[in-house]
Amino acid sequence: MKISIIKYTALLYVTVSMLSCTNIKKVAKISSEDTRPNIIFIFADDWGYGDLGVYGNKEVVTPNIDKMASEGTRFTQFHVTSGVCSPSRSSVLTGLFPARNRVHGHFAGNKVNARRNMPNYLNDSLAVYLPRTMQKAGYKTAHFGKWHLGGGGLPHGDPSAPEPKEYGYDETRVWNGNGPTWKGDKKWPTTRYMDSDSLWVQSSSRIAVDETIDFIKRNNGKQPMFVNLWLKDPHTPLWPSEEQRKSFKGLSLSKETYYAVLKDADFHVGRLLKFLSEMGLDENTLIIFSSDNGPAGWGPSKEAGSTAGLKGRKVDIFQGGVTVPFIVKWKNHVHENKVDSTSVLSTVDLLPTFASLAQIQLPEDYYLDGENIASILKNNPIKRIKPLFWEWRFPKVKTNHWAQGAVRHGDWKLLFNADINRNELYNISKDPFEKNNIAENKKQIISELKGLWNDWKKELPK
Repeated sequence: MKISIIKYTALLYVTVSMLSCTNIKKVAKISSEDTRPNIIFIFADDWGYGDLGVYGNKEVVTPNIDKMASEGTRFTQFHVTSGVCSPSRSSVLTGLFPARNRVHGHFAGNKVNARRNMPNYLNDSLAVYLPRTMQKAGYKTAHFGKWHLGGGGLPHGDPSAPEPKEYGYDETRVWNGNGPTWKGDKKWPTTRYMDSDSLWVQSSSRIAVDETIDFIKRNNGKQPMFVNLWLKDPHTPLWPSEEQRKSFKGLSLSKETYYAVLKDADFHVGRLLKFLSEMGLDENTLIIFSSDNGPAGWGPSKEAGSTAGLKGRKVDIFQGGVTVPFIVKWKNHVHENKVDSTSVLSTVDLLPTFASLAQIQLPEDYYLDGENIASILKNNPIKRIKPLFWEWRFPKVKTNHWAQGAVRHGDWKLLFNADINRNELYNISKDPFEKNNIAENKKQIISELKGLWNDWKKELPK
């Protein structure tokens, strides 16, 4: 099977970055009869592909998200753009692979960022950001929960990083970012480092959902709404209360801890879903649940977190690190109780898709790595055109974390490390668990996938 090398016509990234935000053109006028959907994107933190009952886990208790899946469509080939959080999250906001913004790992202290050839926060001078795009389309925009795209309090966040609001949000309240946050379960007006705050840790899902519900109450009926609800759970630290642990007594301590956190997050997602239903917002609200990467390989997650058999975990660019749950609910639009196992999707697709739903035209000369996948909301699977790329600059070659790059195009996924001359090639459609490395017999396919990679690398900033 021959794979034709895609020739990009994109402008150089530096040129893209200098485009004016005013190039975004409105297509639809805001009126009292505006029927464009509200959009709520729920993005969990380290929630593995197998950490939901609906994805095959027999031990966890996630009835509300499972119910959401039964009332919508579950996808099995949704990919994030990195095995760690900050790069993955940057793609949601920009529609670009993380390397285009030099987001090679998670944002840390400034010295660590410098060693990794990273900035201290997500580029704040791009022509297009998802929240700003929605804002310009007439949406009321908000971000509640995790940020981790710069800032968040010393020693791990730059105090000078822009607040999330500056990227196009009308309201924000976040952790791992600058600006208004929480102390314990109470609102706090300014940035603070929070990982030692045990009350906040065990309350994080509740208070983020509370903030989301309050935002919807205050703005319902005025204009369409776009909300990023980015949960902390089940990222460490994990300190569930004794009440939260009760359902899992008798299991190992790791499972008791991890499952308690999952169940609590699921409960509060359920509160939001119930609220939307009671408010009569179901038919005009698109709700998506997903995760920023696979489950961690340390702490309680090492034993309890599940990839449902996919190879690798958080940090890895094998499937277990970058394939995550993706559940879509939109009453009377998206089919109920359906599984789509053919559409190959990515976080870089969210920006062009949401812009399409908002009926706003992006600048013609702004290149996106993602594709508009709105057809899946009309229950039509997509056949991906653009390849997917993953880059990990910190491989540990003597461990299972050896891969420094990966390309997926069509059915084929190549993982490689040029420094040790190692290649692994998989037909993902037939071998989603990456068990049968057929690199030895597919030299031509490897050559063409590496051609895609080399063309892509030429476009990246140094």
